[in-house]
Amino acid sequence: MKLLLCSDFSGVGYRYLNRFNKPSHGQICLFVGYACEDDSEMYESSAKERLSDFGYEIKDLVQNFDFNQKIDAVFVRGGNTTKLIDYLKKYNQYESLKNLVEEKNILYIGNSAGSVLAGSDTEWTLEAEPYKDIKKDYGKDALKGFGWINKYVFVHASKYRMCYSSEMENPNDIFRTLDLECYPDYLKDIKKYKKQDYIKIANNEVYYENGKIKKFIKYDWRNIKLKIK
Repeated sequence: MKLLLCSDFSGVGYRYLNRFNKPSHGQICLFVGYACEDDSEMYESSAKERLSDFGYEIKDLVQNFDFNQKIDAVFVRGGNTTKLIDYLKKYNQYESLKNLVEEKNILYIGNSAGSVLAGSDTEWTLEAEPYKDIKKDYGKDALKGFGWINKYVFVHASKYRMCYSSEMENPNDIFRTLDLECYPDYLKDIKKYKKQDYIKIANNEVYYENGKIKKFIKYDWRNIKLKIK
């Protein structure tokens, strides 16, 4: 299994793609954008630009997509996790996407909601991301994750995040931007979970797994250094 999970792909996660071999010309990255919300087009275009710069040709996952075609990597963008699962199930693509990654052993890149989906369960996101009760349509296990990590995957597990230039009030203080948009309240509730039941990915961290290698890498925005723990 090849997993690259992050909270912030465009700011941090893309820097680690070369750990999974630089793609040769013509490699295809399947882009899953179902989690997109109305105000997040900027994040999608930024992620696609990063992937294209790295060398991938982008194909969007759409209804009636042919999973038998050549795919070399999968990118699942952030947004509303429940909406993401709802569309995958509505289009009968949930199992197809899961099997594609497992059977072909291709790289799965999760960004925020995409990272949550790689874990055991996604129901914890409902507090921050109200969408609809999809259990009525898909049953009690509707919000199960792909289970590649047999734990909850908590994202945006930090108080601050790296901001985009359009959001800066003080360009000299870009590393001290309060994260008021993502999950402002869930961290205070994390105590109800046992520590062995989850992993936390901060905004300046990535989790990667390649075979038996499993690591957290922290990106120090201030000093531009890597810290492996």
